Amino acid sequence: MRSSHKVVLITGASSGIGRATALAFSRRGASLVLAARREGRLAEVATEAARLGGSALAVRCDVTRPEEVRELMARAGRAFGGLDVLVNNAGLGLYGPLEQCTDEQVERVFAVNFFGLARVTREALPLLRRKTRAQIINVSSVVGHRGLPMLSGYCASKAAVNALTESLRAELAPEGLDVLLVSPGLTESEFREARLYPQGYQQEKVPFRAVSAESVGEAIVRASRTRRRTTVLTLAGRAMVYANRVSPWLMDKVARRMVGGPAGEGEA
Repeated sequence: MRSSHKVVLITGASSGIGRATALAFSRRGASLVLAARREGRLAEVATEAARLGGSALAVRCDVTRPEEVRELMARAGRAFGGLDVLVNNAGLGLYGPLEQCTDEQVERVFAVNFFGLARVTREALPLLRRKTRAQIINVSSVVGHRGLPMLSGYCASKAAVNALTESLRAELAPEGLDVLLVSPGLTESEFREARLYPQGYQQEKVPFRAVSAESVGEAIVRASRTRRRTTVLTLAGRAMVYANRVSPWLMDKVARRMVGGPAGEGEA
């Protein structure tokens, strides 16, 4: 799928992977619909995209609010008539032992990562059906394929995204809609600063090397172009997923060493 003349809607587009993906598509001439909660940051990304050669419509949208998602799709439809690509990127993290996480924290993570993604997808389908060979790209995580300690709520939300992606892929294939999954590992972004923590828990040390948001954005564009069903990023991420398949008991031991407890003893 060539990006030129395509219309791409990206959630969580104001920073990190969403911003990088927007700029990667704009460099290839795509028209963008950018959605996020922070209007000022969103406007900055739209201006950058325009300088790179793409056109961009910035729409403030909280994916947990049905009325805002409906308005997002209405504005996208009025501006461009339909969508070629939907990138479900909006996400929220949670770090801490499950027994210390509150119901509100776990529910909030699922509200953004899973229910928000499902809501945006459902509302976008009429616009996607107006185009030929449209795509839904769900941004998951390596830890959606293999859970790690201290990240249970987040891992579970991403595992749910993975299962939803598989179901939708089979469900929508007869209509010619592609449903793709991209799973980054640790990425340089504001994600860690924005995520939720139970009282007394924080992460400061990162024993893994983070990849750039720009490299993830390029990987998402590449997945769109090649229509690759599932993309797990980085050699370490693919190794972790493979090791979990062939020796899950060993990965349990490794996982306990990978992630620590309070005050940043480890990082996923």
